Amino acid sequence: MEGIRNRSVCVIIPTYNEKGNLKKLVEALFQVYEDNGIAGKVLIVDDNSPDGTGQLADEMSTKNNNIHVIHRPRKLGLGSAYKEGFSMAAEQLGSDLVFEMDADFSHDPKLIPKFIAKVNEGFDVIVGSRKVEGGEAVGWGFYRKLVSGVGNTLARWLCGINIHDATSGYRAFKCEALRVIDCSTLKSEGYAFQIETLFRSERMGLKVGEIPIVFVDRTVGKSKLGVKDWTTFSLTCLRLLFERIMG
Repeated sequence: MEGIRNRSVCVIIPTYNEKGNLKKLVEALFQVYEDNGIAGKVLIVDDNSPDGTGQLADEMSTKNNNIHVIHRPRKLGLGSAYKEGFSMAAEQLGSDLVFEMDADFSHDPKLIPKFIAKVNEGFDVIVGSRKVEGGEAVGWGFYRKLVSGVGNTLARWLCGINIHDATSGYRAFKCEALRVIDCSTLKSEGYAFQIETLFRSERMGLKVGEIPIVFVDRTVGKSKLGVKDWTTFSLTCLRLLFERIMG
């Protein structure tokens, strides 16, 4: 069985106005790689951030050839950012394990070896869960807790997803799993993309697991979750329910 040191890892970080977080996060990722002997890369997908995040990403990539950047012309959304990132990580960067990670330090880079260990147990997709034993969301008010609870309830009842924390954005995918899912065919955008990838993973018979994470709400920048995202999320759940019923 492959160990941590034999995994070629790429962490994809979608960004929009994350200049205040990005440099520290990337430095933390490479420290984790170094400490654990991981062959790791970082792929930043920037949606033409007005605050200069894309320029900062370019500056970092000129100093480290394991940092790669995709520049997009405008704010195109989380789902399409991951689609482009998955394709590049698997086809051009030679990665065999691809991570989703927020740019705001809500996701602890030090947990990457635990994701890899779970993959080594035979899982294809790993979700960092705030809703299993040992998991927690820190700094959330009533509204965020309500949105998360309702979102996971819809994912479970309407879409039939078995994962406890289907809305979590800290995930690892084997590249073979991404090919099975075929993300280019997914229709959802924004945060609804997270639901559809899990729906497709389970429908295609992939082995999906969870590890506990402590999610710390952002301290720099603003949350990107809005009413439009919630509406899209709800409509996606209804569409997946119809797909589920139709077989």
